[in-house]
Amino acid sequence: MNFFDNNNKNNYNFNQTNNPKKRYISTCPIFTSMCSCCSCDNCNCNLCKICSCSSCSCNTINIGEFKKNRPFCFWSIIAGIVLFIIILIIIIAVSVKKKKANEDSKDYIKILNNIGNNDKGSLNDFCNYLSNKASDLSEEQKVKLAYRWIVENIIYDKDNDVERDPDEFFKSRTTVCSGFARLFRRLLEAMNYNKDNIKNIYGYSKGAGYSVFTKPAQIDHEWNAVKINGKWCLFDATWDEGAKDEEYQYFCPKPECFVRSHLPQEGKEDEQFLSKPIDLDTWHKLAFTTGGFCEFNAQIIADQSIYNSCQGTFTVKYNVDFDTKLHINPEKNIEVTQSTINNGFEVSYKTSVHGQYELNLFLLNENVNYTSIANIVVKCG
Repeated sequence: MNFFDNNNKNNYNFNQTNNPKKRYISTCPIFTSMCSCCSCDNCNCNLCKICSCSSCSCNTINIGEFKKNRPFCFWSIIAGIVLFIIILIIIIAVSVKKKKANEDSKDYIKILNNIGNNDKGSLNDFCNYLSNKASDLSEEQKVKLAYRWIVENIIYDKDNDVERDPDEFFKSRTTVCSGFARLFRRLLEAMNYNKDNIKNIYGYSKGAGYSVFTKPAQIDHEWNAVKINGKWCLFDATWDEGAKDEEYQYFCPKPECFVRSHLPQEGKEDEQFLSKPIDLDTWHKLAFTTGGFCEFNAQIIADQSIYNSCQGTFTVKYNVDFDTKLHINPEKNIEVTQSTINNGFEVSYKTSVHGQYELNLFLLNENVNYTSIANIVVKCG
């Protein structure tokens, strides 16, 4: 008998122990190793409703019968389909969000690149241009546009003998910190940014003229805070002047890092955006740090601006996911050594010559560039 003959296949008893064709019983197409979905005994395909017996060629689909006779296989298939749909929805959602972000970024870059001569006239004309072209950008994109244009086009005047009013210095493109901060606000308002979400903050800074030996007597700096998507961010376009986009150190840094070099005037502790604000005395005693200190999530153990001893030890720790190195550029007559510890370095210094010494601390980042993170002053004698 030819078991493969169409005339004979329906008469074959698949229950026979020595049945050479029992291997043709079909199994669940997805979970073949878990269960057998078809039972084609005597070529009776009543149970073979969703998958086809390779020997019977039964292709009838009856989900109800399949669910009743093979529930585990049925619900496994349903679970697989549901999981696939969920994953597909997540992928689509992420793609849409990413596409929107890219479109926003392209719009912001496009406007920035197409400004052309629209910033060569009066500030009022430039603001009207931004109002027409950039009002539909997201809050984040508006902030990036204003900040980037300012740091790439406005120059800090070291003589400090210039106008603070943006209308007055816009053509000369030269001003001081207050001019940077006020122009930043003006450009944001031109793009219809909510005025209540922009702050000009006045206070103390550890910039040019600051001395670790003398506590500041008066405020000397101005910067901004902007609420973006419900969260306040701090900005100092003056200290990022001339930097490229990827080099910004004062574009929305962590408040606990920013406050190390920028302290709002007394009575404005809420403008520190910290759960526990610090006072002027505490601020002055902190070791001087840069924006790079924030970039490396660094900390200095026994944190202080001055070490009043001819020899001592302090620890620098950081939290990054790549290998780095500490570089110290000390002055003459002082010996500095360092040893590696977990996520940081222990630094020892020693001198026998009375005087004041400044230790400049740098970390070598993943781009093989040295980033200044702090200055420590050693006072001997």
